[in-house]
Amino acid sequence: MQPTPTMKVLALSNQQQADLLEQSVWSLSFTRTDLMLLAEYMKACSGGPGTVLCKEGDTDSFMGILIEGSVTVQKSASDGSQSVIGRLGKDKAFGEMSVLNREPRSATVIADTNVRLFVLQRGDFDRLLDSQPKLAAKFLLRIARLLSQRLRDTTGLLAEHLA
Repeated sequence: MQPTPTMKVLALSNQQQADLLEQSVWSLSFTRTDLMLLAEYMKACSGGPGTVLCKEGDTDSFMGILIEGSVTVQKSASDGSQSVIGRLGKDKAFGEMSVLNREPRSATVIADTNVRLFVLQRGDFDRLLDSQPKLAAKFLLRIARLLSQRLRDTTGLLAEHLA
């Protein structure tokens, strides 16, 4: 088995990171000042096709916001096979549950294309909570809306499957 490519941290200034964030739908929830502050807590990263961004069962705790490219989300079945449970593209996020609940990863995320993303580590999120509580509350609200929409989508799919 060949090793998978790894994510690379991009050397961007806070200004450049805020510019990239401003081009995403995430910017709709934040002012330019907010984006500049968020850039201090996030890392801009990239990876090529086949890069494993996170692996089911791992305990690393970060979330990613896709700025460019697409990824596949996979879940292991009891027999060890992998099922594709979703595909995510620009402006979509993954890994937010691990930042909030500190539990192992529930799925594997693999880059389909070249990707650029912002990564927010749990420790950096904790620092954001301590030093910028109002901004952290806005960020949490954005995550809550994201998780709420995912739950609605999943409930709809379950209802269709059961019908």
